Amino acid sequence: MDTLKNYVDSVFANLLKTPEVLEQKNAMLRKMQNKYQQLKSDGKSEHEAISGAIAAHGNIDDFTVPDIPFTPAEHLQNEVYLTPEQVDEYIDHRHHFAWAMATGVFLCIMGPASLFLGQYLAGYRDGQGGRTSEMLDILTLVPLFIFVAAGVALFILYGMKEQQFELEEKRIKLDSTTYSRLKAEHKAFRPRLAVAVATGVALCILAPVSMLLSVVLLGEENGLSLVFLLSFIAIGVFLFIFYGIQDETYEKLLSIGEFAKDKAEKNKVVGIVAGVVFPLAAAIYLIAGFVYYAWGSAWIIFPIVGILFGIFATVYNGYADLKKKK
Repeated sequence: MDTLKNYVDSVFANLLKTPEVLEQKNAMLRKMQNKYQQLKSDGKSEHEAISGAIAAHGNIDDFTVPDIPFTPAEHLQNEVYLTPEQVDEYIDHRHHFAWAMATGVFLCIMGPASLFLGQYLAGYRDGQGGRTSEMLDILTLVPLFIFVAAGVALFILYGMKEQQFELEEKRIKLDSTTYSRLKAEHKAFRPRLAVAVATGVALCILAPVSMLLSVVLLGEENGLSLVFLLSFIAIGVFLFIFYGIQDETYEKLLSIGEFAKDKAEKNKVVGIVAGVVFPLAAAIYLIAGFVYYAWGSAWIIFPIVGILFGIFATVYNGYADLKKKK
C-alpha cells in the first residue's frame, strides 16, 4: 500500500498545498486503495492490483478542480511514475539491452577482422603448397557478413524492446525507498564502471601497439596485424558500451547527470546531432572498407568523430547555460 501512497504523493507534488488539493489527494488515495482491495480479493497478484488501481484512478484530471493551480500539462505529461516492480523490470531489460548493443558493435568491428584472418589463413595455405581460388576468396567474406548481420539483428531486436517502455524524453518519479535503493546500487556500480573505462582506454591505446609488434615480428605483409588492431578496439568499445549503458540507466531512473531536469533540453539537441553523426561515421567506414579496401586505416574516423562530438557537446552545453543566465 505504500506504493499507492507514494504514487499519489508524486502526482500531487507540483500542486499547491491548499485544503482543496489535500481533499482531492485523499480522495484519489481512497479510491485507489478500494480498487486495490477489490483486485486482490479477485485473486490478482500484488503487481497486477497496484497497476490496476493506478490505471483506474491514477489520472489527476479526474480529481483536480478548475481553480487549483498546477504546473503546465506538458510538464506533467513528461513525467512517469514507476513502481518498484516496474523499476526492476526496466533494469533487467537495460542489462540485456547493454549486452546486446555492446555485442552488436563488437560483432560489427570483428567482421572485418574475420575477413583479414580468413585471407591470412588462405594465403598461408597457398604458401604451404595449397591452392587459393576465387571461391576461397569469396568464402572469406562469409564470416564478415554473418558477423555484421548478427550485430544488426541485435540492434533491431533490442531496439524494439527498448521502445516498448516508452520512457524516451520522460522524467521518472520513484518512491523514496526505491530511490534510496537505486542510489546505493549506483554508488556501488561506479567503481566497476571506472575499471571498465580504464581497461577500455588501455586496450584502445594498445591496439596500434599490437599492430606494430605483429608487423615487426611477422612482417609487413601479414594480415594478422589488422586482426590484432581491430580485436583490441572491439573489446575496448564493448566495455565502453556495456558499462556505459548500465550507468546511463541508473542516471535516468534517478534523474541525475545527463538526465537532470535542467539538462533535458540540451540533451535533446545533442541527441539529435549524435543520431546523425555516428551513423554517418559508420557509413563512411563501411564505404572506405568495401570500396577502397581501407579497413585497417578507416577506423580512425571513430575516435576523430568522438572527439569532435565531445567538443560540440561541451561548447553547446556551455552556450545553453550562458543563454539561460541572461
